[in-house]
Amino acid sequence: MSDRPSKQETPNVTVRYEPDGTRVVSRTLTDSQGKTLVIEHRAPDAITHHYQPGDDGSDILLYYGKLAFPDNTDRSYTGDVTFTWKPTPRIKMRGGRTSTPEEIKELFGISNTPGGMWRTAPGLSIELKNAEIPEQPHVAPAGSPTPSGDLQIEERVHAQIGDGKTLEGVTFLVPNGWRANDASRVCDPSALANTWFGRTTAQGDGWTVVFDLLPEMTLKKWNALVNTGGYTFTHTGRLTRTDGAVFGSEEACEALDRISLGLRLALGRRTSCLLPVGRLHERPTWALWGTTPVDPMTNSSDWLESTYSAQQIGELISRVLDFTNDKNSLQSFKNALAYYIAATVDVDAHLQASLPISGLQLLTYYTFVTTGPHTPKQWEKLVPKNRGTEWEVRQLLDKMQISISIPTHFQHLAAVAQQMAKNGASRDALGVVIKMRNVATHPTKQQSGDYTVYAWAEAGMLARYWLCLALLYTVGYQGDVAAVMQPRPRQPGETRGTPWTQISGQPWRVGDGPDET
Repeated sequence: MSDRPSKQETPNVTVRYEPDGTRVVSRTLTDSQGKTLVIEHRAPDAITHHYQPGDDGSDILLYYGKLAFPDNTDRSYTGDVTFTWKPTPRIKMRGGRTSTPEEIKELFGISNTPGGMWRTAPGLSIELKNAEIPEQPHVAPAGSPTPSGDLQIEERVHAQIGDGKTLEGVTFLVPNGWRANDASRVCDPSALANTWFGRTTAQGDGWTVVFDLLPEMTLKKWNALVNTGGYTFTHTGRLTRTDGAVFGSEEACEALDRISLGLRLALGRRTSCLLPVGRLHERPTWALWGTTPVDPMTNSSDWLESTYSAQQIGELISRVLDFTNDKNSLQSFKNALAYYIAATVDVDAHLQASLPISGLQLLTYYTFVTTGPHTPKQWEKLVPKNRGTEWEVRQLLDKMQISISIPTHFQHLAAVAQQMAKNGASRDALGVVIKMRNVATHPTKQQSGDYTVYAWAEAGMLARYWLCLALLYTVGYQGDVAAVMQPRPRQPGETRGTPWTQISGQPWRVGDGPDET
């Protein structure tokens, strides 16, 4: 699935195919002494998408021409459709046309259309030639012709274009993705000698999904993106059925939504699979012009390690696709993930400790009741009346084999525990976090301001990390995680096994390093 044909031969570059069909690209170089050097690679073509991403933070022109709303195709506009990042990622339609006498009467008339506080972004209807999605215009957004006519309109839209009943594959773009030093090699299909390491692959629930890093995402560009908290597309992606079967756009959208959930867990912030285009017989026959929230670029993952992140993300997406093919599992995972993302992205310190507890309680119920051995009534009888939330969350953390002790270097949280002990309540890390959370969320004489911001930060770090591990555990993740929250700075490449996969029998303590467990 490529929008550009592979260049088969250029000066100093030759192509041959091995008996099994593998393509071998050879590049011949001559040094200053006249010696010949041949460099070969067997890298596949990088994924190319119907829409080119453009520069960082710049609008992307998707279409220019005739436009109409599906419920009023007789009144067409001339204008453009643009993907824009700000103030939030959205699809914007801009058009103009000459008004009719009937519209002038409507303008000064009184509308009897029932209103309300909610408004759904309208769809769009465009002209298709040969039932294909139009090529991306080459006119820069700033240079697009201004819509003409005395009736001007600018509207946020969400539209499916073309026929998505039968597709062989879908390509898409991923904003604000990840670095992966272990990604496999791909090459530029229009310049076969150019290669880079950028591919991540996953398979689950009958789907195969491939992500390719865009070649312009150099280390310098990554650092600039993180330092500015900006937006840009970093990866192209491709979704196909593993057995090669065709599928519909509804199936594709549902799978892309689940893949996006996995990416959010991996990155600790919101990203998505945007601007998908479906193909049949190599022809672009369907596109979705729509968006979902995307967070600014930050390094916010609690477990991803860039040295191994292609392997980590590949396994995670595979697990998430398999796990979420059940509606109850999907809903539980989605809701718990929402607590994790909210606690990670942008909340005050006391909510970083409070929100993850609700997510942990949700996953506890899923583990022990929804898919577990207890009925709701049995579970209700088991939960003690006092400190019930703490008891419930403890069941899950015990099942995950996590030691609920306060890390030795969490000095401010330890001080809170000591203060609580003076009042006769001896508490471990979970007990302290739950107590602090109750003070913050349930009005009492004791106020949340009784704890320092450092104590809240340490409580939030622990609670959020427990929820991160619980989400990984729930979907069945078996790989390693970055060794985070240690007393000393983590070195590149330092990882550790998860508590539920360890074989040592020793308690898995948050904050232990890879060589300290």
